[in-house]
Amino acid sequence: MKSRYHLSILTVLITLFFALYFSSEEFRRLVFRSTQIDSIGHIISFFALTWVLHSILKLPLLNTMLTVAFYGALTELGQYYLGFRSGEFNDFFSDLVGIALFGLVRWSILMYRNRSGNRL
Repeated sequence: MKSRYHLSILTVLITLFFALYFSSEEFRRLVFRSTQIDSIGHIISFFALTWVLHSILKLPLLNTMLTVAFYGALTELGQYYLGFRSGEFNDFFSDLVGIALFGLVRWSILMYRNRSGNRL
């Protein structure tokens, strides 16, 4: 049940983003005005990837975070050796920020639930 709830929230957020993006020229300029949009994309995508893998595979949080971080390192290393892509440390750092952000959010939720359960 939780997975469906999370998936529905993600679907609504993605739909809203694309609706704004395709309907508003000002929103498009605002999103692409900064040169750091690539870093923001890495943060969001690795946050979502960690969320999906943690929800589907039901691995412990630390194992999921380490696995996704290893995947991020491998993708940047692979891009370094491709001629048409460039592997950058900033991208890998952005991947780690997205993973850590999910870990922090998930850990905070777990702590809140444990604290709320002890009061009852």
